[in-house]
Amino acid sequence: MSKVIDLFSCDDNSDFFNKNAVVSGYLVIRGRECFLVGESRYPFPDSRVEIYCPGLEASLDSVVGGWVGGVASYFDEVTIHGVVGPGTTCRDVASISKISKIALIRDECEYEIIPDVGV
Repeated sequence: MSKVIDLFSCDDNSDFFNKNAVVSGYLVIRGRECFLVGESRYPFPDSRVEIYCPGLEASLDSVVGGWVGGVASYFDEVTIHGVVGPGTTCRDVASISKISKIALIRDECEYEIIPDVGV
């Protein structure tokens, strides 16, 4: 597991919840799923951080565009600024919402995405 997942996987992680945080990892958008994983080697691990940000894929599409023909429409290294909370399912060790900014790295270029919170 990665540092980001290990951090949220401890027995009492409530100290992290309902606070602004900056979380780094790999963004995965696949079908209806949107989550953060800690390592690029494991795009679909047993533990992950759920991402809740309505309209996120459209915001990303307007800046960088999704991958075509791969296992996911997005699978990129990111740093996300938002509020950390508990995950919805047992698989989701935490969630991040109220996202104010995302820095996405692709092909050695960094893209800044400010999600459209009005969506």
